[in-house]
Amino acid sequence: MIENNIKEKIENLTIRLLEIVHLHCWNNISKNLMFILSDISEVKGENFFIKRRNKNKLNKKKNPKNLNEVIEDLQEIYDLIYDINLYVYKSEKHKTIIEIQYFLKSKLDTDYLKTAANNPPMLHCKIAQPPYKNNQEKFDVNWELGGIRYYLNILWWKINYNMHKRLILLHNLHKS
Repeated sequence: MIENNIKEKIENLTIRLLEIVHLHCWNNISKNLMFILSDISEVKGENFFIKRRNKNKLNKKKNPKNLNEVIEDLQEIYDLIYDINLYVYKSEKHKTIIEIQYFLKSKLDTDYLKTAANNPPMLHCKIAQPPYKNNQEKFDVNWELGGIRYYLNILWWKINYNMHKRLILLHNLHKS
């Protein structure tokens, strides 16, 4: 059962994703959109930081495609997909690359697969927030790609985080 309106669903989800990015990120997002497909389960790593680095290595090797090309690829595996997530992988001045991550039903637990086998894929759009993000401030949508601004923000965050932990420890020692 191939979903005939998957293109419309992905277009609507992309619009919603760009609205979310506009609300939370300071970047100007190019309307020239390209797409890459990723199997969520192909990214390996013991923790978030290693997984992110490995995901970026895999994505750098991929050739971005236009929407019609990526929809053709998605339609081929549509019945096998459990979940679809859209993220902004990279935003440049003249091009924005949207990553379409999918999770295959074959990777589900056997018991749960019985209940989800005939369901259409769930669709989501998300933006990853950096660990250093302050609730009031907008952040760089490209933070996961690294760069000097990211490393300075991480350094500042770690310094503040460690200082906060020490203050709590001192406070608890004075209570005793």
